[in-house]
Amino acid sequence: MRRNRIIWFCLWILSLVGISFYGGIISYGFFIAVTITPVFSLFYLLLVYALFHIWQNVERRYVSVNEPVKYKFSLVNECPLLFTGIRVRYFSDFSKVTDFSDEPQYELMPDSRIEKETTLICKYKGEYDIGIKEIEIEDYFRLFRIRYKNKECVHAVVKPQLVKTDKIGDIELSEAVSDAFNKKTEPDVLSREYVMGDDRRFINWSQSARVNALMTREYTGVSHNEIAVITDTLRKSENREEFIPTENKILETTLAISYYFSRNNIPASEYHYQQGLVRVPIEDSFHFDEFYENISAVSFDKRSEHILLLEEICENYDVLRSSMVFFVLSSWNSDTEKIIRTFSENGVSTIICFITDDNEKLPDLSGYKGIRLVGISPSADLTEGTNL
Repeated sequence: MRRNRIIWFCLWILSLVGISFYGGIISYGFFIAVTITPVFSLFYLLLVYALFHIWQNVERRYVSVNEPVKYKFSLVNECPLLFTGIRVRYFSDFSKVTDFSDEPQYELMPDSRIEKETTLICKYKGEYDIGIKEIEIEDYFRLFRIRYKNKECVHAVVKPQLVKTDKIGDIELSEAVSDAFNKKTEPDVLSREYVMGDDRRFINWSQSARVNALMTREYTGVSHNEIAVITDTLRKSENREEFIPTENKILETTLAISYYFSRNNIPASEYHYQQGLVRVPIEDSFHFDEFYENISAVSFDKRSEHILLLEEICENYDVLRSSMVFFVLSSWNSDTEKIIRTFSENGVSTIICFITDDNEKLPDLSGYKGIRLVGISPSADLTEGTNL
């Protein structure tokens, strides 16, 4: 394109020299033709912009991550003029169109269309546009190029991928579960501050007198033997390029852990904050589809602060009586540390699945008993033991 502009400019200078020194019909005709060429090119681009159409269709609007779905698109010319130099650009951040690239240029004869059929794969859970993102058009003489956003995008609702794995990072799920159940049978007695609803029979009156506050005994042998999977629903960023991959991996990790419990008939429940603590029992593999739909519908919000989650956990208390906790999250602050401290003080074995692509953001948990940490990248494959 730059070369064509240089050639046009040189021709225009030549025509200007011609009419200045020679004159005549030919010189003036050549000057006028060269001068109006850019005007004609711009008019042509405006005509293509107004009359060129794109038609797109996907096999279904609701799809799952990494699930190929049939995708069709048509380029339509309803004008009695040849359209040339048309290029389409696809959405590539969150989805991928297979078999086609952005490089080919298309030519459309008058009153014609070009139809293409391929497959499309969505990379992350969420709601976003897929297919053709932009259209790029050039004039006949390759002097100008216009790129504009497609006004007829396809909006997809993408569900998280269900991964079958027996390992999260370097942690074997079977060993972690076995260790947690064994620890719950130990005769250690812990004490914590009394909260409304606790059984008064377990109040430690001597310790309460020493600290001037009601303290209650927490027996590690007292448990309903259910594992808790906590999903963090705090949206920490407004940038779609950041929060969509992270939230996708949070739900994918929750589903992978829950699916392991379902396949092995291990009693467990998932908890997440949605203007209050929501408990979703993890059913056996024959009824796991309903659980999958419930988790797929979980929404993230910047108002789902960890302090609210902590308050709900302390009020509900089912989580603190669990045999162990899997906590899937992507952000860390002082309120998060309070949650982890609460688990540690109550003798709850905890595995933290921290979603991040920067291992420097991983918190230091060396001072906590019974807490294990595994870092998982948003782009990691859970079937490969995704440890940072």
